[in-house]
Amino acid sequence: MSVVSLLQRQVESRAQLICQQRNQSVPAELGKASYEVTPHGVVFIKEHFLLDSTHREFLNRVAKVEWNANKSRWDLFMADADNSGDWLPYPFLASSNDLTAIMREVDKDPKAIFWED
Repeated sequence: MSVVSLLQRQVESRAQLICQQRNQSVPAELGKASYEVTPHGVVFIKEHFLLDSTHREFLNRVAKVEWNANKSRWDLFMADADNSGDWLPYPFLASSNDLTAIMREVDKDPKAIFWED
């Protein structure tokens, strides 16, 4: 197994744990956390539901964690506020060689950028 696939497995398992923990304490009408796998990381998603509905009304991609092989670092991006689909470097921790620090930033969201509406 290559180093890259080990890193991918690591970021996916942490994303899954973050989403499970967030979803335990948040009612569905406030949005549920999920993630999509990308070739070099994950994209975190906030799914929005109508009241008393099991069907998703819409979703927002809120954060992207991506392995930068050229720099051997994890990059953290936030969604552009204009919903254009563009990603901007997260200004408070744009890059780190410590995946735990990056994932903690997404999970705890100390600046209320990722999970707040």
